[in-house]
Amino acid sequence: MDFVTVEGRTLKHALRPIVDVIERRDTIPILGYLRLSLSGSTLKIEGTDLDITVITWIDVIDGKGEWTICLDSRTLDGIAGVAGVMPVRIERPAEDKAGENANIILGDGDASYELPTLPVSDFPDILSSGFDSAIDKFTNGQLAACLNKVDWCISTEETRYYLNGVFWEIGSSGRRFVATDGHRLSTCCYSPDPGNNPGYIIPRKTVAILTKHLAGKDVEVFGDLGKPTALEFRGGGFVIRSKMIDGTYPDWRRVVPKTSEFTFAMKRVELIDAINRSAVISSKERGRAIRFHNHEGRIAIERKSPDYGTAKVKTSAAWPTVDKRAAPDFGFNGGYFLDIARNCEGDLSVEMTDAGSPFKIKDADPTMTRIIMPMRV
Repeated sequence: MDFVTVEGRTLKHALRPIVDVIERRDTIPILGYLRLSLSGSTLKIEGTDLDITVITWIDVIDGKGEWTICLDSRTLDGIAGVAGVMPVRIERPAEDKAGENANIILGDGDASYELPTLPVSDFPDILSSGFDSAIDKFTNGQLAACLNKVDWCISTEETRYYLNGVFWEIGSSGRRFVATDGHRLSTCCYSPDPGNNPGYIIPRKTVAILTKHLAGKDVEVFGDLGKPTALEFRGGGFVIRSKMIDGTYPDWRRVVPKTSEFTFAMKRVELIDAINRSAVISSKERGRAIRFHNHEGRIAIERKSPDYGTAKVKTSAAWPTVDKRAAPDFGFNGGYFLDIARNCEGDLSVEMTDAGSPFKIKDADPTMTRIIMPMRV
């Protein structure tokens, strides 16, 4: 009988990114299954949702034959979880007994399971080629860290589908990641090295997989130069292949102010506290806007709610003046501005051209530029 034995803890670790990719509910049964292939002393495990494919390899304790089997992902993950450090032996049905259950045995027979199998020929191979060209290389978790700096700006609005991901730009002005939902924008320029690439829009789900499972890892990215349709990320013992969003990312530079007239220097912690204090009188439906105004030379925040009244919170930050002209009042969506403040490092500065133009936010991280659109208040 063909079989393979692996450590439960090793199997559990290998399944983590694959299980995150597989959808819990899918009308195509095979998409809930993993493809396991034994060759020599290595067990290859694959899972896909048709847009993302994750592949990993683990060393085996023992095995016999060269074969492939498809097993339910959630059940196998659960078995690996309860196995701990015990060995997990997977026995494949004989070739002449296709469709029968596979046997899984923990330890010395401490527990046993029978799992249904599906035909190996049903497993899709849609992301199996086209990854021959090296695009870029990231060390010490740089890829996940950079994506984390901008992913909170990804849009969830399906009508503008091209905003439902992070734009990876490799152009003449350097290499950066960009995300926007039309109300706020965040860019991370991780390298000044120029490139000549059409760019890629990495889908939101792929970004979540990369930031979760490649944090702190060295990563190499491969693709087909000139065809921004799919990418392959190699790192952390995994290969993650993903389709890219097919569309044209908007010219984000158009909303970045070239100059500014007033600069508001704010203490990040104090600003977050002030916004949270004002939010006491807001509701989910109304009262989202906050107004920044001059109160005796200091920055103050005001929030009004038609249902709960008005909140006014003073800060210690000075209200700027230029040539004896004080900056005009302005307003933001309180939730959007709070997201920006939470994702900044150290204190921040808000650069203003006028009350109706985009505002630029800078912090202690020189790689970052953040933009927020104003609101009428």
